[in-house]
Amino acid sequence: MPTDLLKIPGVQERRRLRWPVRGRDRQYLRPRRFRLRLRRDRRWARPRSRRVQWSSVAIGAGYVALALYMVDAFWSATRVQVTIGGIGEDEAVTSQVLAQRTVTFAVEGGAVERATLRIDGVPVDDEAWEVRGSSVLWRPGALPEGDHEVVLSVPRPGISDSRFRRTFAVDDTPPAVDVAPLLPASGVCDPVTVRGRAEPGSAVTLDGEPLGLQDGAFTLDYDRPPATPLHLAARDAAGNRTEVEVIAPVAYPGGQGVHVTAAGWGYEPIRQGILGLVDAGLVSAVELDLKDEGGIVGYDSQLPLAIEAGSVRPEYRLEETVSDLKRRGVRVIGRIVAFRDPALARWAWANGRPDWVVQTPAGDALDAYGGFTNFAHPDVRRYNIDIALEAAGAGIDDILWDYVRRPEGDPATMVVPGMQNTTAAAMVEFLAAAQAVLRERCVYQGASVFGIAADRPDAVGQDVPHLARHVDYLAPMLYPSHWVPGEYRVANPNRQPFDIVKAALADFQAKTAGTGTALVPWLQDFTLGHPYGPAEVRAQIDAARELGVSDWLLWNPGARYTSDALDPALVGTRR
Repeated sequence: MPTDLLKIPGVQERRRLRWPVRGRDRQYLRPRRFRLRLRRDRRWARPRSRRVQWSSVAIGAGYVALALYMVDAFWSATRVQVTIGGIGEDEAVTSQVLAQRTVTFAVEGGAVERATLRIDGVPVDDEAWEVRGSSVLWRPGALPEGDHEVVLSVPRPGISDSRFRRTFAVDDTPPAVDVAPLLPASGVCDPVTVRGRAEPGSAVTLDGEPLGLQDGAFTLDYDRPPATPLHLAARDAAGNRTEVEVIAPVAYPGGQGVHVTAAGWGYEPIRQGILGLVDAGLVSAVELDLKDEGGIVGYDSQLPLAIEAGSVRPEYRLEETVSDLKRRGVRVIGRIVAFRDPALARWAWANGRPDWVVQTPAGDALDAYGGFTNFAHPDVRRYNIDIALEAAGAGIDDILWDYVRRPEGDPATMVVPGMQNTTAAAMVEFLAAAQAVLRERCVYQGASVFGIAADRPDAVGQDVPHLARHVDYLAPMLYPSHWVPGEYRVANPNRQPFDIVKAALADFQAKTAGTGTALVPWLQDFTLGHPYGPAEVRAQIDAARELGVSDWLLWNPGARYTSDALDPALVGTRR
């Protein structure tokens, strides 16, 4: 081993260093850096990068494009699209509506000419469908209630048919509405609550306005009985409709009464005769004329139109009379002859208001009763209602309308200016308007009707079932002398008062059934063609009682009544 560093191989090639070492010679004294070189394992070595062969990429892309093209071509060749119209998915329809529809399948692609159509898994009859151009037309016709599925199958080349489905339901059952059509009778000023339930999913309206439901239930609160029937309607998704009329009747207190004219009440002997019946307990009500058949307002009215028309001829002070009779314990009924009003008709014709008057086809004033006012005109209606309201303000218990009808005779001989509907409908409209304002004042409303109106409503335009829905009571005029032989199979009505009153009143009961409206018949206490005394008057009262009707009104033109026919034990009683 060499002991001289200079003899080591390679050292002599180095520059001989001087001492002290200066400048650049220092580098020869620094230790050399040694690099440790390890052999890499080929398994973990990073692969050497290679150059991309663009020709190979192009060939691969071509294969992919060809494959995509072939897939697209196959899909395009076998693709079928169908647009279904005429019925919606899961739509509910009635069988009647469905029978009027045509369901269309607009087909794009496929062999539409070889398509098949099935309903609920059964092939549709050839007569019910056809291929027209690229569309299939199906006329469902009548199908039973329930769920249905129609399927159109369109053949495709090389693969299975393409199928298109549409499900729907046929529903012919109206939605259920659970509500009482006739509520228990209540006081004229008592609150009323209506509760009910409608089928879930149905839309409900009250008198045409949407009604909110809570889980299908509804509650309607009124501070007093509604003046007119409530009309509820429920409609389901298929269009089926259920309509329900709800009537909230009042408990009419009724009574046994006698009629007296304004002039009669103003005449001391007649007034004292009526008060004698009252004090003896033979009657419980007095029916007093407010406006009579001549159009005369017989009390101290302050209505401007009545005064201007010259109709006011006071025979009594209304408020004082009402107070006196009530102190005696009887009810006071104010009678208003509505549209038979010669006084107003003459004034209207003379003052440029011919449309207030019923006319002839020639344009003249109809001379029936000396003048008949236009029951369709709002001003004429308002005039009568104003009289009723004035009487209500004086404390009257009831308003009993008379002559809520047209004159007797052929309607073709009468012209009612402005009337858009029938006479019967016009009377219902009038009574509905009057009932609304009188109910607000807790005053009862009644209407006198012809005895023949139950059987022949068109005779004078009085439709009993409809009138009954807008009054608290009807007062049919059942006077035996007014019936012709053979009516209601009664050979001689005037000589058979019991039979004719019972038969006619039974018909009125049938026609007003379900309305809750009371019946207070007018009975005859006068002689016309056959003498009437206690037996004949009492026979009529007994006939009504046999039918459960204990209320009545006696009519005598002179207000002189047969006290021997009356029994205090029957006054104020209910059967």
